[in-house]
Amino acid sequence: MAALLVRDPNLEVCPDFDSEPFEPMRLLMRNTGLTNEQAVDALREAWVTRNDQLRNRWDQEADARTAAAEAAERARQQQEEEERRQQEEEERRQQLAQQQQIQPPAPEQEMDELQRDPAGEEQRRAKLKLRSFDPNLSVASVIVPRPSSYAINKLANFDYCELWYFTQEGCQDAQRSQRSEADDAFGMAKMGEMVMLRPVASVQASKRVVQDADLTWEQFHYAQRSFVEYVLKAGWPEDHAQSLVRFFVHLENSPYINRENGKQILLTYQARVRRHWMDVMKQSEGAVFNIALINEDLMEAIARELQSATTVDLQRQVSCLSILRFEAER
Repeated sequence: MAALLVRDPNLEVCPDFDSEPFEPMRLLMRNTGLTNEQAVDALREAWVTRNDQLRNRWDQEADARTAAAEAAERARQQQEEEERRQQEEEERRQQLAQQQQIQPPAPEQEMDELQRDPAGEEQRRAKLKLRSFDPNLSVASVIVPRPSSYAINKLANFDYCELWYFTQEGCQDAQRSQRSEADDAFGMAKMGEMVMLRPVASVQASKRVVQDADLTWEQFHYAQRSFVEYVLKAGWPEDHAQSLVRFFVHLENSPYINRENGKQILLTYQARVRRHWMDVMKQSEGAVFNIALINEDLMEAIARELQSATTVDLQRQVSCLSILRFEAER
């Protein structure tokens, strides 16, 4: 089964095949008897054919994503209704306890009760952690979707974490996983020099994760804001969080965005530099660079690398097209 598309082919722009970077390809085609104009037309035709195929796939996958989103929304509403019901039941139990003026049990009695009913200990601990609420304060107009426990755990340990976990798709995947995994499922996790049992949800990466360089620009735009918010919640130093904010702002306002494959260049730069930044900060020696300072030389090197990859891909497509034409003419 083909992998899902992560970039909208409708936003792709046909390269200028008459430009200097494509001269080697045109030369190869001229050697087969084509004129320069015919070579350019053949390259453009191959690109358009491939792009049309990708657009059809994108439309089909969009329908599937819409259906999945609607199903997730129905599931979310059901979960909220269940949580509301449980909260009302808990409030009724608390009111009943107050009316009966229950006195705290003696330590020996409490220990006996906990031994008979371990679940009671969990409920008691949960009650101790509840904060009081403002009866006049309404919920905020916008609720930031919650990423997976795995992503939050990564940030809490100051580890690299893919931005996909903070996209709408990543948060929906976390919600589906929460409902499908048993509450008592545990896995092994390394904490420093120790190995500990942790809930599976906090140590298991999603099978649907998309690497940063393969995100759409819209996913990157959405995820980086949620990412910074959870970085602060995880206790990162303010300087680090502010540097990340400036890093993302510089990328979103970079002049590269208007270049051919500009968004892909910026996404690739983000993916490589942010991972390298996290690796360097984990090292015990050497200076740590400021991620907010954009290295234009590195950015240009990535642009050349992606251009070369695009050229190779087009050469492969033209070669396949030539073979098909030859077979058809035989």
